[in-house]
Amino acid sequence: REIAATEQQLKSLEDQASKSNSTLQKIGEFGSKAESAGKKLLPVTAAVAGIGTASVAAAMELDDGYDTIITKTGATGQALEELNQVADNVFANLPTTMQNAGTAVGEINTRFGATGDVLEGLTEDFIKFAEINGTDLNNSIGQVDKIMEQWNIDMSETGNVLGLITKKGQDTGISVDTLMGSVQQNGATFKEMGLNMEQSIDLMAQFEANGVNADTAI
Repeated sequence: REIAATEQQLKSLEDQASKSNSTLQKIGEFGSKAESAGKKLLPVTAAVAGIGTASVAAAMELDDGYDTIITKTGATGQALEELNQVADNVFANLPTTMQNAGTAVGEINTRFGATGDVLEGLTEDFIKFAEINGTDLNNSIGQVDKIMEQWNIDMSETGNVLGLITKKGQDTGISVDTLMGSVQQNGATFKEMGLNMEQSIDLMAQFEANGVNADTAI
């Protein structure tokens, strides 16, 4: 009986071993096919990895823009979401970076108090202004704001001010940064002379274009 039982166990083990060998063979065949398929899919896999890397970079760029808005405005909650949405809209509409969009949104909101559609329009205007004139975006917003404050110019006239400064720079070849800095620095004197903002900008542009030392002339 013991011998018969042992023989039965051996037969069962042989059957299991046979099945195992078959399974191992199938696994081996699948492994070979998978390796071949993997080589064929390698370019696709690399492309997918590239997309993943680009997605991470894009997400980081968005975060940088949002962080800039927080730093400049200190906004939170719903107010922050609205500012972020403005930055998203500008980033989608203009060939610019999210960092620029965040910088402009944060700085304009802080200095001008603009929100919503007005903020979006001013953000686009200032980004275009800085791009056309080759000026620093953050610095341009600050200088224009100070010039407008000196002559008590309403925020609704910002686009006209940017256009005027750009036009004078193009007409005379003067650096827009230099022009804005000179007008801002001498604003009090110009006002005492009875000159409005447009006249002051024009005068400074003419001084610089003709080689006149503006500070000495003033």
